[in-house]
Amino acid sequence: MTSPDRTNWPLVVLLYALGLLAAGHFAKVALTLAALGVRYPEAGAMLPFAVSMTSAAGILFGATAGIVVARFGARRVLLVAVVTGVALGAAEALLPGFRLFLALRLAEGFAHLAIVVAAPTLMAASCTDAHRGAVMGLWGTFFGVGFAVMSLAEKLFGTGVYWVHAGLLAVVGAVLAPLLPRGVGRGAVVAEGWLARHVAIYTSARRFAPALMFFWHALMFMSLITFLPGFLGEWTAPLLPLVALLGTFWAGAATRRVSPERLALGAFAAGAVLMLAFWALPGARLAIAVPMLLAFGAVPGAAFAAAPLLNPDPADTARANGAIAQFGNIGTALSIPLFSLALGAGLGGMAALVVGLSLAGMMAVGLIFRRVAAS
Repeated sequence: MTSPDRTNWPLVVLLYALGLLAAGHFAKVALTLAALGVRYPEAGAMLPFAVSMTSAAGILFGATAGIVVARFGARRVLLVAVVTGVALGAAEALLPGFRLFLALRLAEGFAHLAIVVAAPTLMAASCTDAHRGAVMGLWGTFFGVGFAVMSLAEKLFGTGVYWVHAGLLAVVGAVLAPLLPRGVGRGAVVAEGWLARHVAIYTSARRFAPALMFFWHALMFMSLITFLPGFLGEWTAPLLPLVALLGTFWAGAATRRVSPERLALGAFAAGAVLMLAFWALPGARLAIAVPMLLAFGAVPGAAFAAAPLLNPDPADTARANGAIAQFGNIGTALSIPLFSLALGAGLGGMAALVVGLSLAGMMAVGLIFRRVAAS
């Protein structure tokens, strides 16, 4: 990757704003689920699929999205995603029949996926080497910040947040369009099938390492911010994600001095020890939860910073970001069911699961970075 002489901050900020709206693809429905239950009484147990349907695209085609960016370039993919996202979002805002609503949500998942692969690729290519780690750390906060922004909008507009989201997506896309550089992310075109595309990414340690690092975080994060308030007090629910985001941003900036591998290993180790302390010391749980979430929050900052660091070619950065999207969706989809089972044994079961996943994450990161060093 040839670094520019200076960081294009207006472009970075607009791409980050687009990331916040990508988070809104999930947040707008998750936050209005009760209202959707009133609108769609026939949905019954299928109602939660209105949220998770959007994950299907990332689980099945996350790696493919990286290939698409490498084939057509990040600018073209991003613009198609924005236009498609606006149209689908406006159609959802009409609250059509439930089956059609689910179909729209599934299609919207592809627009979401394209944004979360193309936008960080463009951000990395728009930065100097000195700023790239911090900018990737900033990108790592997009989901939590976007969720918080959509939460405020939902309180003001209710299900009207669907129209607000589509409108903001149109505005940000229109402002971005003339600023997006051409050709970023494009690489050599190789004729290959769906399976071969995945093999090409996941047999490359450099492309796979950021995703493998992120996966173990994704397995835990959603459940930690969902279930920890039950032990701390529900008033902590909106604050815990923000604490983790501080860790994410710090870790991205810290990769200028510390390797992503060492950051992730240290974060998993610290998180595991603090989780044991959280279980063993009930009187100090709030004081322990803050550094614990800072530690676990550092992992995505390290992962997103590792993608361009290990893959200087923007086309390979796009492939690595696609793998992050795929493994992040898989981890998030598995998280709540895993932790729900563990909580059958109380907080001790949850602590044991967190420690086990953290140790597995450390082993996986250590092994994959050995392959990186040998490549």
